[in-house]
Amino acid sequence: RDEKSLDETLRAFDHTAGLKNLVLIHLNDSVGDLGSGLDRHEHIGMGKIGLNGFAAVINDRRLRELPMIMETPVDDRRDDRGNLEVVRGLSRRGPS
Repeated sequence: RDEKSLDETLRAFDHTAGLKNLVLIHLNDSVGDLGSGLDRHEHIGMGKIGLNGFAAVINDRRLRELPMIMETPVDDRRDDRGNLEVVRGLSRRGPS
């Protein structure tokens, strides 16, 4: 949900599997809290991870060059294009 939490997660991942083995980021917000066991996706920034969490992921130097795949709902609140616009808007480098 923030840069500190992301750093802790990436350090644990690096210790366990190695960051060199991370080849793809799966982007979706979450309806459930961490550890809830609920695997329900939410629009970027509308769930438990929130906009700050996604800004941390999108802008982290260790992750920003990796391919990212969004798996978010399409409904009357937002579609795929809308979620992509939110992600691009969080990038400190701006849309590309």
